[in-house]
Amino acid sequence: MDSEWQEAVRSVLYGGELLADGASCYGAQQKERNLGKRKEYARRHGNGERVTEFSAITVADPRPEDKRYVPSGAVLPVAPESGEVLPVKVSGDEVDRAIALLSEFPAEPAADRSGDGVDVLLDPERVRQAEGRVTGGEETSILFVSDTHFGYENRAITGSGKTVSWIDEISSVDTVKRVVEIAIDREVDAVIHTGDILDHEVDADTLEAVAFRFEVLSESGIPMYGIIGSHDHTSYEPDHADSVDGVAWLSEQVNKGRLTEVSTNPTAVAGTPVDAYGIPAGNVGIDDVGKFHSREWTPSDIAFGAASPGPNVLCLHDGLTPYRGDDADVDLNRLLAQSRVSFDCVLIGDEHRPKSKDFENGYSFEAGDGTPVFYTGPAMRISEPYRDHGAFVTELSISEAGVSTAQHQV
Repeated sequence: MDSEWQEAVRSVLYGGELLADGASCYGAQQKERNLGKRKEYARRHGNGERVTEFSAITVADPRPEDKRYVPSGAVLPVAPESGEVLPVKVSGDEVDRAIALLSEFPAEPAADRSGDGVDVLLDPERVRQAEGRVTGGEETSILFVSDTHFGYENRAITGSGKTVSWIDEISSVDTVKRVVEIAIDREVDAVIHTGDILDHEVDADTLEAVAFRFEVLSESGIPMYGIIGSHDHTSYEPDHADSVDGVAWLSEQVNKGRLTEVSTNPTAVAGTPVDAYGIPAGNVGIDDVGKFHSREWTPSDIAFGAASPGPNVLCLHDGLTPYRGDDADVDLNRLLAQSRVSFDCVLIGDEHRPKSKDFENGYSFEAGDGTPVFYTGPAMRISEPYRDHGAFVTELSISEAGVSTAQHQV
């Protein structure tokens, strides 16, 4: 997506450098007007989960070429003068027209109250100055999370799976609360999860608590993207009587807009220049769990969709070389060599330990072509290497200049 278009959309929704002097972004206006809870508002003006009635704007289905970038059933605003639906994915030669459509929207919806003297949302001169601007300095901040294994403590009850001796110190509820707090406190643009969101046996109460925190994250304006791991797959058919179908729950989070599953096609991350790609464990995504039993794939099975000029991130959840040796599931070097997309970094899951058990340097290394590869470890202390080490999540700062990292204890 063109960075100029991203900045224009961000300015209108959340405030930014292209917003006209004296104008208030739509997000702030909405917050001022809606004093009730989001769920109550959705019940009054929608289907209980999503707002479907809009008093101030006209909406329509996305353009056919944009439908893969938005949730199923979602609608987009229509420019009030031209009657064209706003685009989602915008190329460089489309950006002027797209911003012109966005500029048609009023500074304040007339359906709610009279204006306060501000005539425009976007300052035309600032938009002109943004044309052709180099975007290398623009940073996207992402909280990188992996292997949360929500429900892990149920192993003490179900007897399913190995457990660490300190299992009584582990709390899924405390972990998800802390992860969301870090994301909000750090004001990251997005959260990316590289799989094993759930453990293989998880109860309804735990899922309800996790869903609440996911909703808090979403309502804070921080979207979450991710892929699923092998334990997420197994949660589809739990053995214990008190466990529930975890895949159905994951699908529900996607449908409610709390989680976006990334794939071999690019997904724009939170309106930033970053595109995220992902291959779930065994190359089997949420919708296909239960349909395919083989969890093996090779690089030749993968064809990545064409990327935008911005940074590209690849998420994986399988045993990889050069992180692993002969027991690796996938040859990462081969995957990158045959890819039509050049990745700025690779984020992996599944390992539950730093490479070579090196807690100083074992969370980052390079693939054969020099691509940075990062792991952040499990977000809970669920493996033996973490007996005397705390779990953490990793904040990534991504720009065209490169990727930097910072760890935050969970």
